[in-house]
Amino acid sequence: MITLRCGRKVRLEEYGDLAGAPALWFHGGFSSRLEATPLDVPARELGLRIISLDRPGFGGSDPLPGRTVTGYASDVVEVLDALGIERAAVGGLSNGGMYTMAVASQIPDRVLHAVPLNPTTPVADAAARAGLPRGGRMAYAMMARNPEQTAKRAVRSASPGRIAAAVNRLTNPDAPLLDDNPLAAAAWAANLAEAQRQPESGSVVTELRQATSPWGFDHRAVEVPVTLVSGEKDAGLGYARAWATELPQGRLVVLPGGHTNILAPAVAQRIAELLLGHP
Repeated sequence: MITLRCGRKVRLEEYGDLAGAPALWFHGGFSSRLEATPLDVPARELGLRIISLDRPGFGGSDPLPGRTVTGYASDVVEVLDALGIERAAVGGLSNGGMYTMAVASQIPDRVLHAVPLNPTTPVADAAARAGLPRGGRMAYAMMARNPEQTAKRAVRSASPGRIAAAVNRLTNPDAPLLDDNPLAAAAWAANLAEAQRQPESGSVVTELRQATSPWGFDHRAVEVPVTLVSGEKDAGLGYARAWATELPQGRLVVLPGGHTNILAPAVAQRIAELLLGHP
């Protein structure tokens, strides 16, 4: 736990090699710092230190009414200072990818490189929105029209059985399924429970609104090296291809065979490698 100068508390979890190269992990929009648990083993083997943070109102971090996407960078600076880290890699999944890009844009002097995984598509931008398949555009439109109802549906769908079924649909054929893997199931259940610790904070609704509104920075102008990661079947792959070419130092890594599923060991291994700066 780190206490910021304003008195707010930020909860974090560390994974991998605690003496290794540092990387910050930003969780998805209905998740928590425990999302990075599957990265622990590959990070330890590679000499990577992963510091996974709960954003305000998620898990054990104090809420912050009125928070913005770009404003989160000030929290990150204080966390890095408290840990004695000058520069770190940054990465995150889904909405965590949006925050990955925001942090890289706001404090490039503290970021080595950025690895957004299947990031939220910046749908407030017409070109980005057009790059989504029809189903993706409809999903984002629903989020924008009624974020409260979307958040309620997310909570209802977070039971272990429903999550197991969803992961079963997303995994590669050789990836472990939650109902076949008690350890993975327990880790993911703990993550979801932690994500819901502060339902009164409205953090899920806040992030749904942020995802479908202008982010507050030019997502094409992030100057640090950026590795966008998408699965072959991820809805955001179409725009990710274009986005990678628009960035000053952008590239795209496509995961073969399916989606960006952090629970699959092969995917977790690749994520750890990319955070460490491997090609």
